[in-house]
Parts: sequence; C-alpha cells; structure tokens
Amino acid sequence: MREEHARAVVSALHEAGFDFAVTLPATQVHTLQSALARDPAFVTVSAANEGEGAAICAGAWMGGRTPCMVIETSGILVATYALLRCHATFGIPTLLLSTYRGELGEQEWYAVQTGAALADLLHAMRIPSRIVHDPADAPATLLEARRSMDASLYPVSVVLGGRITRT
Repeated sequence: MREEHARAVVSALHEAGFDFAVTLPATQVHTLQSALARDPAFVTVSAANEGEGAAICAGAWMGGRTPCMVIETSGILVATYALLRCHATFGIPTLLLSTYRGELGEQEWYAVQTGAALADLLHAMRIPSRIVHDPADAPATLLEARRSMDASLYPVSVVLGGRITRT
C-alpha cells in the first residue's frame, strides 16, 4: 500500500469516528498499520492472531471505543469463531478492514483460494461487506460502515481491493 493511500484511509477512519485499531502482521497493509500506530487519535494494539484481535476489539467496544481490525483476507477466516461467538451473539460491532488477496490480478498462487472464499464466508456470517477499489471512495464507505455498525450492533467488512493495497 502506498503511503498516500494509507494516510487517506487513516483520515477516513478518523472522520468516521473510529479510534481503536487492532493490527496483525500483513504485508499489503503494513503501511496502513504503521500510519495508525503513529496517529495519536488511535489506540493501536498488536495481536498474536485474529481471534484474539476480535476479542480485543470486543473489549474496546465495551470500554467505549469504536474499533476496527486491520488484517489480511485470511484473517477473516481465522477470526470467524470469535466474530460469531462473541460479536454476533452479544451485539458487538467491529469494522473488519481487510485486504482482498486472491482477487483478479493476484500474483501469489497461495492467496487465490482465500479470496475466492471471502464473499461467501462474509455472506454466511451475515456480515455486510463492500469492496473499495478507489481510495477516493474510502471516506464515504467507512462512514457508511460506521453507520451500519451503530444501527445493527454487528460487525461490518470493508475490503480494500488490490488496486489500493498492491504497491
């Protein structure tokens, strides 16, 4: 992810009212994760795995924060149990801000199947989702995600397409 895209996404998150981020190592969004960690408007926590990250976001929400989790596509698969058992059951909204590994144009063979499963997995979990391909669409999309989270008390997914995350 280019630095200017990372700055635009951080600004859009801030404008939408997000103030807490959980991150896990992810090559395509490392620049975004670093920008969040440097921004004084955000409390940023690194997690060991995505299930733990979802649990940390749940605690942040209960503590009055508005959380997002910045992860790779595969991280949504890993966090599935925590999202359904905790967030869906108890009405805890969290923004899942992820890459879209495996989408058209993917150059890594190992990522193709993960991306192919993403839309169906989100649908099966009843998590509303939108793919953003243009950084200019991030502010409106993140604001809509926040509104949906507030109304539904449920996780929402915003997937950053490869045109944004691939450098």
